[in-house]
Amino acid sequence: MIDVKARWNTQCKDNHSFWRILINGEERICSNIIFLIPVHTTRDMVWDSIRQIEVDKHHISCNANEVLWRGDVAIVR
Repeated sequence: MIDVKARWNTQCKDNHSFWRILINGEERICSNIIFLIPVHTTRDMVWDSIRQIEVDKHHISCNANEVLWRGDVAIVR
């Protein structure tokens, strides 16, 4: 299973890269996320590289079988 967590990108400066998606802890930026499986919300501690501390964040989370990319769109299933 693949651990997937998504949250709004509050640092979006291009009016396009709206989402941060963590796939097994590795963060990527995308414009859209399509979830084809059930999701739930979680509250997680994540590393903030700007402030250099762990911060509390809320995510849309799931355990996926795969994450596909179509350009900058993530498809989670």
